[in-house]
Amino acid sequence: MSRVPPETNSASPVENDGTDRAVTDKRILRGEATRDRVLDAAERCFAADGFDAVSIRQIAAEAEVTLGVVGFHSKSKRELFRTVLARRVEPLNIARRERLAALTASKEGLTVHGLVDAYLTPYLEYASGGDPQWRAYAALIARIVSDDRYYHEVRDLYDPVALEYMEAFETLYPDAAKQDLATLLTLTVSSLLSIVASRERISGLSHEEIPATPLDYRKVLVDFCAGGIERALAGN
Repeated sequence: MSRVPPETNSASPVENDGTDRAVTDKRILRGEATRDRVLDAAERCFAADGFDAVSIRQIAAEAEVTLGVVGFHSKSKRELFRTVLARRVEPLNIARRERLAALTASKEGLTVHGLVDAYLTPYLEYASGGDPQWRAYAALIARIVSDDRYYHEVRDLYDPVALEYMEAFETLYPDAAKQDLATLLTLTVSSLLSIVASRERISGLSHEEIPATPLDYRKVLVDFCAGGIERALAGN
């Protein structure tokens, strides 16, 4: 009399076809896509109307999600505002640090023109890449730099790399006052933000068609800012 072999579980974990993992991955991707949609909507709303005038309800409507979804991705409007800024600043900071390191290690070494170009060009490149959200960010950052209320809340996003560049300028001008260096860097950034946010007045004054992207102004912008810095610090 033959024995019947014991039953085995044919659906053992080792035979899993990866369905559970695929489902999890899709959920993660959907969550990231929704988060990006919320951040994009918030960026557009803040850029168009300013932080004070925008409501969470408005952002939810722009993103075509519920209020609960916006709340899931950010606990408050202020936190959402900071997250919108941080996601743009992070790649900019990486690019600026890489360029500064390359400049420091180069045979030519540090120069005013090289430092200005290294600081300005990453933003010009991102703003010229065709992503409409970077245009929204440009409009937003142009708004907030003119309002000192926001500086103390977001200074930790922007100032560390700016201070690294100031230190590099100090190696070229060791006798320059820190306030002078800070002023010149701030004026340089203001020129950058202005040329990225709007160039219509250039067309209006010149009666000529303006270049297609902010990056097309790289040479004149860098020459203008570097020349101003060199002239202002000539006595140091």
